[in-house]
Amino acid sequence: MWFSNKHIKKHNPIKLHDLRGYVLPHAGTGYTGEIISHSLRFRPFRKIRRIYIIYYPSNDKPDVKGMHHEYYVPWKSLELFYDVEFIGININEEYRVPTVRKDELIVVSADFSHFLPLQEAINLENKAAHSIMFKELGDTDYNSVIDDKKSFHFLNLCMPNIVLQWVGRSRSSGEKGVGYLSFLIRDIPKPNGNKPNGNKPNGNKPNGNKPNGNKPNGMFVTAYDNDMNSRECLGEWFTNTSPWSKLRENSFVKDVLRKGSQTSRLTGGLNKDIPISHYTITYLYNDKSLEFIRGWHGLRNKAFYLSDVFLENTYEGGRWIKQSDKSWVHSLPGFNLRETFSKLQSKSGQVRVVRDKRTMKKNDIYHLYTERVVHKSVS
Repeated sequence: MWFSNKHIKKHNPIKLHDLRGYVLPHAGTGYTGEIISHSLRFRPFRKIRRIYIIYYPSNDKPDVKGMHHEYYVPWKSLELFYDVEFIGININEEYRVPTVRKDELIVVSADFSHFLPLQEAINLENKAAHSIMFKELGDTDYNSVIDDKKSFHFLNLCMPNIVLQWVGRSRSSGEKGVGYLSFLIRDIPKPNGNKPNGNKPNGNKPNGNKPNGNKPNGMFVTAYDNDMNSRECLGEWFTNTSPWSKLRENSFVKDVLRKGSQTSRLTGGLNKDIPISHYTITYLYNDKSLEFIRGWHGLRNKAFYLSDVFLENTYEGGRWIKQSDKSWVHSLPGFNLRETFSKLQSKSGQVRVVRDKRTMKKNDIYHLYTERVVHKSVS
């Protein structure tokens, strides 16, 4: 069965001012229902009248109800959330490049690694995720797991001035499964703009806060080399008396790029012969939510983890991926934070017993942050 609405859940929505679309998986919803449900909790403020779905069929002929499953699965899923006109763009056929208006969304239908061992798949997909966000779609071993690169080339033609925000990751069962990654397509963030975080206050719903003013509460810069290895990642936290500024940001970026090139701390000093080619600036906004959402929140508990850390290193249920793992671990909904808290305390140099929690109680120890990321090439 390619689609069943029983596999799709409607979470409390998180509404964004700058949402322009999604990257969604197209395998049957028995495998992808959870990640699709998670991704479609993010929805735009504005009224939408049309959605374009970019897809690249693996078969010459339609394989489900006169359609290709690469179109059918995202369409049927989106239809549960949007009462709009849908237009499919089969990039194997003649097509036009649409001008995507503000009252339209664009969706890329894409799966990732097929039938690789878990550890190999995770390594390649981690690099591919960043490669996509940097719009670097050359012929590399990690880009070979993208199904299909042509869809992302087309997206970049349609909307050159957008960013992808990685928000979801899952995998089918078995030792050689299929990887599923999801992204939000958003406008490029401007921390000194009018709506830096683009979120509506939702009371007690997830992400129920609006950023304090237009300036971020924190900032992390991550440097990458030509092989999409992360070489350095450092952060700064801001206060009312020591706030973010563009001058401060520029100076910090230069320092991180220099350290990534000269010391390469995150590779243990290896790969210093490979040039630093890209970097991200992640702006952090304090969030008063009580629910931790994997792929959406960064978490601070003495030390700090960006949201990408959880996507690269954890299963949906909160267990951290071990080098000895051979298949994806599926679990009940909710993110168990116990192992994460232990790792954060170890990272900060502190060790203490932590309770088993799925939902945090707000206090002076745990802080959630939503993120807006800028992806740049080193000039």
